[in-house]
Amino acid sequence: MTPDADPDPAQRFKAGVWAGIFYLLTGFFGATVVGLFSAFPVELVASIAGIALLGTIATSLHTALDESAGREAALITFLCTASGLALFNIGSAFWGLLLGMLLHHFGHWQQKRHS
Repeated sequence: MTPDADPDPAQRFKAGVWAGIFYLLTGFFGATVVGLFSAFPVELVASIAGIALLGTIATSLHTALDESAGREAALITFLCTASGLALFNIGSAFWGLLLGMLLHHFGHWQQKRHS
């Protein structure tokens, strides 16, 4: 748990306990939750899921594009994966990872060559 849960490290366990209780309740009422979401239009459920992931995506991009990390490789990986590019019936996730790894490796090779 981070300081966002509680400034006092000795009290942060409470947030974990409450999260566990929430997950147990959600699991117990799982059929009801699925029934509720299946009553909504597919587009609305997809929008809710996308909005729920905005914080995670923002944090991940911020971390990946930090000065100390390989910014260019991370950005190209994200853009290629998000593009939906498909070559030879292989999806964009594969091409994004491959391109990102190549750029990251090339960046390290360039740094070693210049130092």
